[in-house]
Amino acid sequence: GVLIGKRSWGGGIWLSSDNNLVDGGIATAPEYGVFNDKWGWGMGIEAQGVEPDIEVDNNPREVYDGHDAQLERAIKKLKNWLKDEPIPDPLAPAKKPDMSLKD
Repeated sequence: GVLIGKRSWGGGIWLSSDNNLVDGGIATAPEYGVFNDKWGWGMGIEAQGVEPDIEVDNNPREVYDGHDAQLERAIKKLKNWLKDEPIPDPLAPAKKPDMSLKD
């Protein structure tokens, strides 16, 4: 797929949030890691993040006002993709034979 937005935060080793403190706070700790032979721990995103294919930043004030530049860019990308590679309408399924026991 095409990633649109900003680089992700870079967490590939997941944090637990079940360490409750007496004051009602929570202490998080790296707990659940993922590993593969190519990327090692964190699947190649730990402390690096994932770069988007199309970089679009959201202005916090515009988001507050209901304008999401990332979503709008994604919709534009999808509309162009559908124009370039239209999806044909599926064919109606064949009529099933009457298997009832009626005369």
